[in-house]
Amino acid sequence: MKLSRHKPTGSLTFNMTPMIDIVFLLIIFFMTVSQITRTVDFPLPLPRVTDGNQSSVNSSITINLDREGTIIIGGQELSLANTLTAIENQLKKSDNNPQRIKIQIRCDRNCECRYVTQLFESLSKLGFTNVRSAVAD
Repeated sequence: MKLSRHKPTGSLTFNMTPMIDIVFLLIIFFMTVSQITRTVDFPLPLPRVTDGNQSSVNSSITINLDREGTIIIGGQELSLANTLTAIENQLKKSDNNPQRIKIQIRCDRNCECRYVTQLFESLSKLGFTNVRSAVAD
């Protein structure tokens, strides 16, 4: 068996242009990121939280809605009117400031939407604008 001993005549070349482009893009990227981190890390005296903050939450109310739309608060079944009366009483205790009461609504996934909507509308009439709704992962 005879093997050829001649070398190929063509030369192998490597195009460096795309690699140079990538290096320049990386340099630009890191320069931009370093500018952003400098603006975020700007030293600034921030306010401290104190225990005597007047706008803090005084109380929290968890409202449960079961499948039939029954309102349950603290293990007791209440009508919508009784629920609103209890929340109004709690509102009076917190100087008529709805921001000082944290309300969370938990409802059964099979509960009809109309019960939840009625509850949200009633709470908005009392002045509550920030009501939380609990969901599962």
